[in-house]
Amino acid sequence: MAFRELNETTPTISLAKNSFGSTPSGSSRRHARGRMYGMLFESIQFFIKQDYGTDIWSTVLDAACIPNVIFIPHKTYPDEWMVNLAKATCHVLGNALNDVMLYFGTCFVNFCCKFSYDKILRLAGRNYRDFLNEIDNVHETIRFSHPKMQSPSFIVQSEDKSGCILIYRSMRTGFTYYVIGQLMQCAKKFYAVDVDITVLEEIVTEKGCHVTFRLQFDNRGFTPSGEKGDTGIYLSSYPEIKSSTFFKLFPFCLVFNAKMKIIGCGGNLASLLKTKDLIGSSVTDMFSLRRPLVDFTWTNTMCLQKVIFEVEWRKEDLNNDFMSSGIKTARYGDKRAVNFKRLLLRGQMKYIKDWEAVAFLCTPLLGNLDDMLKTGIYLHDLNMFDNSRDLVLAGQQCASDLEYSMEKQTAWSRQIEDTLQKLDKARQQSENLINSMLTKSIADRLKLGDDALSTCEAFPQVTILFSYLVRFSDICTEGSPMQVVQCIQNVTEVYDKIVEKYKLFKVETLGDGVYMVAGGVPDKCLDHAQKVAGLALELVENAMYVKNPITGAGMQVRIGMHTGSVVAGIVGKRTPQYCLFGDTVNTAARMQTNSEPGRIHLTQPCHDCLKGTEYLSVYRGRIQVKGKGEMKTYWLAGKQGAESTKIMCRILKEEHQKRRQGSVENPYDLHALHNSTSASNFISIYDLNDEDEKELELTLNSVFDGDSTMEHHEAV
Repeated sequence: MAFRELNETTPTISLAKNSFGSTPSGSSRRHARGRMYGMLFESIQFFIKQDYGTDIWSTVLDAACIPNVIFIPHKTYPDEWMVNLAKATCHVLGNALNDVMLYFGTCFVNFCCKFSYDKILRLAGRNYRDFLNEIDNVHETIRFSHPKMQSPSFIVQSEDKSGCILIYRSMRTGFTYYVIGQLMQCAKKFYAVDVDITVLEEIVTEKGCHVTFRLQFDNRGFTPSGEKGDTGIYLSSYPEIKSSTFFKLFPFCLVFNAKMKIIGCGGNLASLLKTKDLIGSSVTDMFSLRRPLVDFTWTNTMCLQKVIFEVEWRKEDLNNDFMSSGIKTARYGDKRAVNFKRLLLRGQMKYIKDWEAVAFLCTPLLGNLDDMLKTGIYLHDLNMFDNSRDLVLAGQQCASDLEYSMEKQTAWSRQIEDTLQKLDKARQQSENLINSMLTKSIADRLKLGDDALSTCEAFPQVTILFSYLVRFSDICTEGSPMQVVQCIQNVTEVYDKIVEKYKLFKVETLGDGVYMVAGGVPDKCLDHAQKVAGLALELVENAMYVKNPITGAGMQVRIGMHTGSVVAGIVGKRTPQYCLFGDTVNTAARMQTNSEPGRIHLTQPCHDCLKGTEYLSVYRGRIQVKGKGEMKTYWLAGKQGAESTKIMCRILKEEHQKRRQGSVENPYDLHALHNSTSASNFISIYDLNDEDEKELELTLNSVFDGDSTMEHHEAV
């Protein structure tokens, strides 16, 4: 899209890029920037729920990183929430961003009908062109109930029988298609007009944007220049009104000519300003234009006679006499009213042909009696024919009632938001509990509606680990029930963190001191044996932190591992549990039973899976396993190159040599590693054949190649 500088010398409204510098820039406007009323967000929430469902709206909120919130129409929220909601809706629904913003604009117009704002929009004019000219005035009307509203400006630059050129200006950016959606829906819903809107130009700066639209529609209400229009009925012989009478009728009016010089001022306004150099001064030097968002020029003023103007007195020393008077120290209890409110004038610009000047027919913009006190205006100064007195007096009571209602609604909203946050926290805790019991992948399937039976699956290769707490039976016999529970709790606290580190599945913790872990199930992976091996080594290393509740000393574990196939799935409905079935589970349990304290016992398949990895396993021998017969088993020595691995291999080599010499009745009862619960007291280790002997020696020698310390140790 081409961006071009608009010509300020054109006979239409000047809207140059740098014209933002003369738009409202007061501190109050900067402070309120960046907030939108909740009604805009509530319209989006209402129609997304209605058109797509509550689940989609929840997904959109999550994607937009917006917490559960009850949108209150009179409460303000960050501007960026609107953009975030639009982007999140694009992501969830797969629509283009401009289409989503167009949809949001349509939603807002439809939602306005719920608050009876449709009456204001319907009565803005007889036809659509009148509505376009009245948009800014409609915004001004709504500002009485939404005082913090930072509304955009809409100016009809030119029009013809087939449509018009509309200028949209705002301190916000990114809402072009949101506005298009509103304009199209208003035309269709309130005036039965089909309008085609084209963006002719869009200029974006740090202070906002202005967009030029071409609106194509049947503009029947347009009367070309030169054609006879509606005229008033008056008595031609009636004498012209004097200027003194005019200023009495409009005591707050301000009159300036084409050179923007002030040539007249109402009596009450002159008394309030108390400045001698007002007449003859430039109106732009004395006043700044707050609304509409255009340059304060003669051309713009002439073109916008149907738009409400709002100006602010620039001088800081407004009514110094008033501020130094006793009113300044008027008391509210013990607090002094030292705050000073700058004078704001609001009204209409009307061109007076006989004077060749524009009269700003206005009244002070006052919200309540406090504003009058701060500004120095009295009820006697206000007109009676324009209801300005009634607005102030009624506004005082309405503001109080509205403030009370808003406080109640805000408190109610805050309570609901707190409840929703607690609900989210409880839901998260529930999900964490379910995920810890069933694993996240299985829990997600169940939440999506999958039947528990569908979770049953055959896994061709997984690695199962059983860990037994040595002397746990003694604790159960000698300790109290609470000490037994304390011991189990200690195990889970220490071991669960390690299991989480390796992303493995803890199947269960049995009451007899057995801790069961599985790798490769339910989330399949190729390195399941390596993960379980790393876990086993850390379990042995951290067993010392599991304290015996009776003696206070650290404990030891006995571990067995096996690799094979299993069938796994959800069992039970009342208390569902993800269980593993198959001979692999039994074999892993047998390896633990036939293991030694502080050691990790492996089967042949598990040893084969670890070949070529960073883990080293040493041949133990052939043992007779209950229900399995004779099996070749191995010890997991540790990681390749680790000092702890070398120490374990030295011990295993000494045990092997002593067994060959027949020097010990139980060759595994060395270095105080074993106790009365040692499994090797009850099993037989068969002599190694030549092939087994060769395999064992090659494994051990590979660990000590180049290790002079070991050679010296053997020589001694």
